[in-house]
Amino acid sequence: MIDLKEILISSNYKKETEELINIANLAYKHWETYWTGFYSTYICEEIIKDFENLNDFKFFVYGGFSSSQKSRVACYRGDNIPDEDALISNFPAQGIKFNGNFLFDNASQDDFRTLLIKNGVNKLKVGDIWTIGDRGAQGIIDNLDINHLDEKFFYLRDVKVKINLVGIDELQIPSGRSTKLVNTVEASKRLDAIASAGFRISRTKIIERIENGMLKLNGSKVNKPTINLKIGDKLELENKGFIEILNLEITKRERWKVKLLRK
Repeated sequence: MIDLKEILISSNYKKETEELINIANLAYKHWETYWTGFYSTYICEEIIKDFENLNDFKFFVYGGFSSSQKSRVACYRGDNIPDEDALISNFPAQGIKFNGNFLFDNASQDDFRTLLIKNGVNKLKVGDIWTIGDRGAQGIIDNLDINHLDEKFFYLRDVKVKINLVGIDELQIPSGRSTKLVNTVEASKRLDAIASAGFRISRTKIIERIENGMLKLNGSKVNKPTINLKIGDKLELENKGFIEILNLEITKRERWKVKLLRK
């Protein structure tokens, strides 16, 4: 079995790592595949690195579609590896649709996520959610204990919303984003400056999104645009993907040469 304390000491994501350790022990004991809850995809990819030298376990990261920003980690024994197609076809989640008229009352991804949480859904059961213009949103949700949502009406502020549970293949999956390197020179290492350059959004708009809690730094929401960033920091912006800071280098003119990975 895994030494819980040894793994946790070196992990930057202790809560997520602890859950993965627990399901790894279950997978080893019962010879079955177990899944974590939904976490940011880059966090899932980071935590499994701590297990690379443990041949008894193998892992698979998936969130319902190839470019998902939130994923789950499947764990199974190294001597009982399932077929990848079988893992995808048996992925323990389904689609959800939120239908409402948001023409005069725009709603964000987090608004719909909060609606689910307020109606009894654990946040770790909710995967990606993306808005569909002014008509509502769609997303991925754990397939257990959610029947109370299907065909029901709820209110998001003053807008009446109908929820339907559907197959993932019935969703309008958002288009995938290609991975690319971004090089930029900025006056500072501030969050708003680097996020603006990385996500290709104006400084004014990125500050607004930061202050509204729409940006996460290393998995946690931040609302201060003045935070100074460092190499290895990862930013996640609602509906815009991820950027990782690969390098920060001061120039002769005391500006910052920044290298980013966007995906």
